[in-house]
Formats: sequence, structure tokens, C-alpha cells
Amino acid sequence: MLSIKSPIQITVLLALGGLVALLLLTAPDKDPELRQVMVPGVRVAAVGLHDLVPTEVVSGRLDPARRAEIHFELSGQVQSRLVEPGQAVQQDELLLSLASGDYEDALAEAEARLAQESRDIERDRELLTLSKRNYSLQKNDLDRLIKLGAESLVSQSLLDEARIKLLQLQAEVARLNSSVASAGSRLALKQAERNRAARNLARTQLLAPFAGQVNSVQAQVGDYVTPGEVIAGLIDTSSLDLYAEVRGNVAQSLQQGDDVEVEVDGLMLPGQVIALQVDPDPVTFTHALRVRVAGTSVRPGQVAQARLPLPELNRVTAVPVTAILYDEGQTFVFRLDDDVLVMTAVILGDRVGDLQVVHRGIDASDRIVTHNVSALSDGQQVRVIAAEPAAR
Repeated sequence: MLSIKSPIQITVLLALGGLVALLLLTAPDKDPELRQVMVPGVRVAAVGLHDLVPTEVVSGRLDPARRAEIHFELSGQVQSRLVEPGQAVQQDELLLSLASGDYEDALAEAEARLAQESRDIERDRELLTLSKRNYSLQKNDLDRLIKLGAESLVSQSLLDEARIKLLQLQAEVARLNSSVASAGSRLALKQAERNRAARNLARTQLLAPFAGQVNSVQAQVGDYVTPGEVIAGLIDTSSLDLYAEVRGNVAQSLQQGDDVEVEVDGLMLPGQVIALQVDPDPVTFTHALRVRVAGTSVRPGQVAQARLPLPELNRVTAVPVTAILYDEGQTFVFRLDDDVLVMTAVILGDRVGDLQVVHRGIDASDRIVTHNVSALSDGQQVRVIAAEPAAR
């Protein structure tokens, strides 16, 4: 007969008994029921054929359509500064001026020389008329003396003096003829000197070449400036330009004057293609593009996006972008064969909005899964919970 010698043995026996009871309670039934496998539901759409209008989106910052860096064309000391950065100016409005005393004197001298030349020319014309008359009288007098000399009534010395005087008058007529003939050229030279002096005087004033806003002024009153030194910057913000580089196929679909859409901070604006480079850059093989928008609701420096239309795609196979599965550098869609999925490799084309053009791999009559494709697998049985018609 088993005797219990200690409380430890009693505790062990109780624990063993409890374990046996637990195993009996949790033992599986001899005939377990088979559990039904869940079939996932999928959304399906027919591929169909689509007419699409793709667009290319390019980005850039808006710059003023007109910008000028202004400088004086001659040296001098700044006498007045009439504008400050940010100030609006009109075309031909005075911005800065130089001390003009020397240039005023130069103009006065040139005008005086022009007036003197004009008077000299008028004097020579009058002298020419008188010289021609004296020459004619002297010639008649010589002819008379020659006739008398033939009758031995005059001395040879008197005849020689008459001839000498005639020659002198002839030389004077020739000189005056030359002076009068060159009068136009000499007058033009003096007029050019006068015009040059007038232009130099006008150049002491720096005028706005167009209406706009002063962007910078880099000279103070008293500064000495030299020709070519940038003194002020002027911008015209009434129109702004977006500069971008586009690929060859985009450039081929655009022409100067085309209307495009431009988005700036969520605001859609009408834009126009102002310039398009025909020959691409030899390094990047891209074409420079400039799109202009009105500056009434935007400002320089803002980031803008231009939507450029590409050639239309007619009757192409396309699927929702959510139907594409990317796996190890390849692209797939799940085609539905009855109620079984077939993982099909596809070759993609352009993306147009929410649709992805497919060049090869599926037909327009195929049905594909459109959502949650990453959770599916090839050969999996599914049930259709939503079906969409094909686009034609």
C-alpha cells in the first residue's frame, strides 16, 4: 500500500491530476468539421479602347517678360536721383541725370559753327555771282583790247595786264564754284557735329525705356559713373514668362502662339507659347520653351506649371494606374479568366491622368482587376464584387 510520506509528494500528485484533466477537456473531437476557405472579392473592369489627350507638365519660376539693365553712355557725375526700387515709372520718365554743363557748352559751340558755316556758304554764293559778272566784263574788255591791238592802237603791256586780270578772275570763279559745290558736304559735317553734341547732352539723362517698376538703383548723387556701368534695373511685371526645357516629342506638338494652361499656387491661368527653340541643345537635346501669362494675379519668382498638349492617342488600350503591379522591375496586371486570376506581364506606354496606356500584353476585350492588386497572386480564385464597362 502506497504511503504518502511528505506534503511535496501530495502537491506533485495534485498537479499531475490537474494536467490530465486539462488535456481531457481540450482534446480535439474525433470528427472535426472542415472550415470553408474565404474567396476574396475584387473590382473588375473591361480594358476597352480609349481616346486620350496626353499632356506634358513642365515647371519653372516666373520671370518678368521685359527686363532692362540701364547704364549711361558717357562719363560724368550723378547730379540727381529721382527714383527708388519698387517705384512705378512710365516710358521716358527721368530716372537719374549727370552734370550737363560741359555738354551744354559743346552743343552751343557746335551750333555756332553750324551757323557760321551757313553764313559763309551764303557769302560764297553771292561772291560767285559777282565774280562771274566781273569775269564776263573783263573778257569783253580783253576782246576789245585785242581788236584794238590788231590795229596797233594799244600797247602790248596793256594787253598783257588785261589777260592777267582775266585769269585772276577765272581762278576766283573756280574757287567760289568749288566752295559752293562743297557747301552741302560742309554743312552736313557741321550739322552732324551739332547733332552729336545734342545727343551727348540728352545722354546726361537716364530715361526709362519702357513702363514698369524700378528694380534696383546703384548710384548716389555725387558718384562718378562710366559708360557701360549698370546704374539701374527696370522690370515690366504686366506679363510674366515661364522658361522650361522640353523633350523633342513635346516640341514637335507645339507651335509659337499656341494656348496652354498654367497653374500657379492652385490658380489656373491662360498662357501662350511665345518662343520655342527649333534646333535642340546639342548637349541636353532639349528645346527651350517660353510661355507667357498675364501678371495681374501672379508675381515674379512664383513657381508655375505649364500643361502642354501632346498628340492625341486614338483607340489605344489603357487601364487604371491602380491596376498595375510593379514587381522586380517588371509590370503586371491581373487578368480574370472565369473566376481565376492570371498574372500577365505588360509593356507600358504614357500615363494620361488616371489611365496608363498598355502597348502589349492584354487585349481590349480582357477583364482586369483594378484595385488592391498587391494583395493578389497568380492562379488565385476570386469573386467579382464590382464590374465597370469598357470605354470605347
